[in-house]
Amino acid sequence: MTPPPPPPLLLLTHHLTTAVSALILDLLHPDPTSPRNRKRNRSDDSDNPDDPVLDVPPPPPPAPPPLPLPPTSPDHYPLAFRVSAPTFHYLAGLLDPLLSHPILPSATLLALALARLATGLPYSALAARFRVPPSAPRAASRRLRRVLLANFRFWLAFPTHPPTTAPSCRGALACARFAGPSGPLAAQLVAGASSRILSLAAGFRGDRTDLEVLKLSSLHHEVEQGKLLDPAQYLVADGTGYPLLPWLMVPFQGPIIPGSPEAEFNAAHKAMCRPARRAVRSLMGWGAVARLHEEESPRAAVTCIGTCAMLHNVLLAREDYSALAPEEEGDYEADICSGAMQSRGDAARAEEFKVDERAVALRSALAATVSDWRTRT
Repeated sequence: MTPPPPPPLLLLTHHLTTAVSALILDLLHPDPTSPRNRKRNRSDDSDNPDDPVLDVPPPPPPAPPPLPLPPTSPDHYPLAFRVSAPTFHYLAGLLDPLLSHPILPSATLLALALARLATGLPYSALAARFRVPPSAPRAASRRLRRVLLANFRFWLAFPTHPPTTAPSCRGALACARFAGPSGPLAAQLVAGASSRILSLAAGFRGDRTDLEVLKLSSLHHEVEQGKLLDPAQYLVADGTGYPLLPWLMVPFQGPIIPGSPEAEFNAAHKAMCRPARRAVRSLMGWGAVARLHEEESPRAAVTCIGTCAMLHNVLLAREDYSALAPEEEGDYEADICSGAMQSRGDAARAEEFKVDERAVALRSALAATVSDWRTRT
């Protein structure tokens, strides 16, 4: 009888690059156990034709693992870790002096921590798949979060820009809600045009409004004190939860005449808000973020969000789009020109903030500039 061919995943290991082979094959051997290698039933091994045959239906085939863990090909890295193979090796070299374990190499710790972030699988399942001690996946996750948050906070920061007198947008503001271990959590971020996260504040109660989260964040205090933005710089945010401020541009409210400067501004404004929404969707794509309610504490959930935000920026800097959400399809909620989104919360915002004439003048000037640019092009 001809022996069965080897599994396809083992054939893929022959095509690994020298770098991947040196790191992964020494540390992350795939589990050789398969249904084909299991011990057969004694009745199947019997050579006696007179032995009774039991009419028992065969058991269903085992379900394939949802992801190739550990990865056996460079193509599997985005599925297993949400990073490409070159990015994995870059992180392994960068973090090697900082990740430590009494038994396991730092590359194995990184693989365990990234697999947890990417898939959200329980620690026990990761330990079984990687064939490591049961405590290793949790220890690896904690260590990676501490190292990144303590040593690489500059990955989440506004880039320095030369002073300018012309109005310019520095980023888009967005607020998201996550299911935390003790209830909903709110996180606020600012993203640039490439969806790079420039600012992140997480851990607020999920029942707070977007405006309440903004007022409690360090971003609000720094901008109000003139420490983060130049006088001519501003952020954008959709009009559902924020007021018009000198440094925060929201769409024009009420019915808008199509083709008017206000309509042109609202269309451009909506496009400028898309990178922030894309960054939020990218964060929610990490398996551990989608399962934050399984973390042991709200603090662990917050560090998980921060770690994924840092990795999101590292991937963008390396032009690795493994974890970047796709572009939006169609319009975001309703058309800004319809006026359907503008009435919610307007009265409450008006009570808290007086209309600032500087903000009104800036938005009108921006609308005229956008309209003029579209006319000329």
